[in-house]
Amino acid sequence: MTHDKKKTITEEPLILKAPGDERNFFEIPAQAADTASEFNGNVLSAGGQNCEIRSGIIHLIDGKPSDITLAQQSNFIPATARLYEEQWRRRSIGFISGEEFSLDDERQLLQSWSLPQPGELVLDLGCSTAFYARSAALKAPESRCVAIDISEPMLRQAREKAIQENVKLFLLKADVSSLPFYAGSADLLLCGGSLNEFANPEKVLYESRRVIKPDGRFFMMHLLRAETIAGKLSQKVSEVGGISFWTEKESSALFSKSGFRIERSLKLGAVMFSLLKPEA
Repeated sequence: MTHDKKKTITEEPLILKAPGDERNFFEIPAQAADTASEFNGNVLSAGGQNCEIRSGIIHLIDGKPSDITLAQQSNFIPATARLYEEQWRRRSIGFISGEEFSLDDERQLLQSWSLPQPGELVLDLGCSTAFYARSAALKAPESRCVAIDISEPMLRQAREKAIQENVKLFLLKADVSSLPFYAGSADLLLCGGSLNEFANPEKVLYESRRVIKPDGRFFMMHLLRAETIAGKLSQKVSEVGGISFWTEKESSALFSKSGFRIERSLKLGAVMFSLLKPEA
């Protein structure tokens, strides 16, 4: 007599809402999260919509959204994606804050505050090279981590780094201002600096509140409006590219308006880390 083994969470498909149709969805095979395999295939919804997976990247959208900022446009340049983490992200917190704070420090902060758990659905919003998703996957290998970005070059780099770190990720090319997940389905949301770059950060936060579970967590890093003269001049240039900055009070009001409360925070110069919880 034989017994079927119960599927582990990492063997379960990823459920994505089909665009424009709440009733239909795509079941993305668990194998698509095996970044080393560069999974390829097509998934059809019951309504007949097609979702293509190419070289391990789930293409829910093709091309570029029409309303992205200049800063987001630059992420479509392959050279930008290749250099992003090693040449900029690794040094950015220390450079912007003026304090000693490494990428390893940031990873440890994320893991200790957000506490990713086995079996959880984790979404990295505007992931770039998916440093946050990879950090969660390293802490909780039995979780399902989804790295979401509109830039295919960034997602390709995310895949390469996931292979190097031997972690599994679903790599999803989608617009985070219209998340393809059902309400109350995500346990943990992550966003590492991308909030400042989004063309409509309020919409992204409202979508985040929609998909997060009532007891979920949201680990956020964003940039505050600079207080030094040099910082203010630098941010003026960045604003031309569509990047937004808020004071600490303004960003707190933005989170509150979107249905989140700040559980804890850490301010390093113009860099703010926050652990958000959904308001009841």
